[in-house]
Amino acid sequence: MTTTLRRRLGAGLLIPAALAAVTLAGCTTSTGGNQSSAPGPAAAPNDLSKQDSAQGAGGLAQDVPAPQAAQAPDGSVRAPSQPQQQQQVEPVQRQIIYSANVSVTVPDVNKAADDATAAARDAGGSVSADQRTLDNDRSIATLTLRVPSTAFTSTVERVAKLGTEVSRSVQSQDVTENLIDVDARIATQRASVDRVRALLAEAKTIGEVVSIESELTRREADLDSLIQRKDKLSGLVALSTITVTLRGPAAPVPPTPSGDEGGFWGGLKSGWHAFLVSAKGVLLVVGWLLPWALVIGIPVWVVLYGRGQLRRRRPSPAPAPLSTLAPAPLAPAPPVGVGVPGPRPAPPAPSEKPAE
Repeated sequence: MTTTLRRRLGAGLLIPAALAAVTLAGCTTSTGGNQSSAPGPAAAPNDLSKQDSAQGAGGLAQDVPAPQAAQAPDGSVRAPSQPQQQQQVEPVQRQIIYSANVSVTVPDVNKAADDATAAARDAGGSVSADQRTLDNDRSIATLTLRVPSTAFTSTVERVAKLGTEVSRSVQSQDVTENLIDVDARIATQRASVDRVRALLAEAKTIGEVVSIESELTRREADLDSLIQRKDKLSGLVALSTITVTLRGPAAPVPPTPSGDEGGFWGGLKSGWHAFLVSAKGVLLVVGWLLPWALVIGIPVWVVLYGRGQLRRRRPSPAPAPLSTLAPAPLAPAPPVGVGVPGPRPAPPAPSEKPAE
């Protein structure tokens, strides 16, 4: 009885459970069909990942589809989201010093120099040097213009159009690394000065105060030197230099430097050039000594000439007699190899016989 009752109760519970499972499966299928047929935006990558995770829990492993462009409700298509790019570092602004040398032949040097000065002032710059030699058609003027770097090219072109351009030379120097180095050294030196000042505030004896003040003075001087160097470089970067040479129609033009020539003709030209340079040097020395020779040499020559005339006018002394001046006759020298005969002995005196 008990076993039969249990079987009936189990069959009664299984039937409702099966019905519930069939009902839930139908609801799920209808919902999925509605979602696939209904228009709308595609599933986002995160939603697809969640669906894959849920399916993987049920024992089904599927590949995650690539992200597609999403469709907005108004019909426009949006680009898929991209990963955030790394932040780019902005390049350091280069600090460059510009300079130029321009030579121009003009009909009126004085007027052209005034026009060049006006060009520099119109660009916001100034004239740091102005040297003019006026000699009609042989006039020459040399001007040094300081203009902002932004107006460097336009000012050079304007100056070159004052007449017939003969030559142009433009130079540039990058001082970015120098300025960065100077800034770093200034920061380090300022920190060093601050530390020494802190030590000076804690000094207790006169010796410590004197020693620390001496070190503080030296470091402050180094800091001021670095600041002045930075200001100079910054000034050269901010204001470019343009050297303008204006020549008249008949003014001599310096020769353009050329490469060294080899061979016989090159040696001959070099030797001739060296000779001319040496001759100019000798003439320079002679011209430098000539005034001294005229001022000092002429009086000395007059004194010497006068002394010579005085000596000539003095009476000459009477000549000595020849007898006193004639030397005594010398005995002839004996011949070589012959003995010199000695004095002959005197003959013996005759003996006296006694008288008989």
